[in-house]
Amino acid sequence: MIPKVTIRNVLLICILILLGAVSFTVWRNFKTSTPEQLVEMLPDNVDVALDNIDYTETRGDQRFWRLQADSVSHEAQQKEVSLQNVRMTVYDQGELGDIELTGQSGKWFSETGNIELTGDVVAKSDQGLALYCQELFYDNKAEMITSESLVRIVAKDMETTGRGLKVFLPEQRIVILSQVKTELSNW
Repeated sequence: MIPKVTIRNVLLICILILLGAVSFTVWRNFKTSTPEQLVEMLPDNVDVALDNIDYTETRGDQRFWRLQADSVSHEAQQKEVSLQNVRMTVYDQGELGDIELTGQSGKWFSETGNIELTGDVVAKSDQGLALYCQELFYDNKAEMITSESLVRIVAKDMETTGRGLKVFLPEQRIVILSQVKTELSNW
């Protein structure tokens, strides 16, 4: 005798097939690796690789800057950390407020605390000032941001372009080094 095919039986078979497929996928993708296999997967000359880092530099009891990145690789002998998809916040910069910096990649020099950002770098202040360039260097000791690339600064009713830049954070002063051009709107 042939059993009746009901909706309940069809649903039960579909659920069992789906459960089997999910179990197989989980088993296949989550094989455990030995520590030796994990170390072999690191790129050459990399001592440590991490995902989603979040580091805050403090001075006394005050936070000074925060560095976040999607992935990090550290080379102990070079004393530098390579970063991907970087976000940095420099806190409490007077009238400018907090400054948010982003870049596609970068390097953090662990011995000095200096940071280099490259690839579509954007810096924005709480007051609406925005800086666009391809590379930027933050000198931790001097509290200064510099760039040798073409830069574009956008503020309310003004856009300035040029080559090279120095931002003196304690003095809240920006200097564009050459080829300066400013366009004013609403004048």
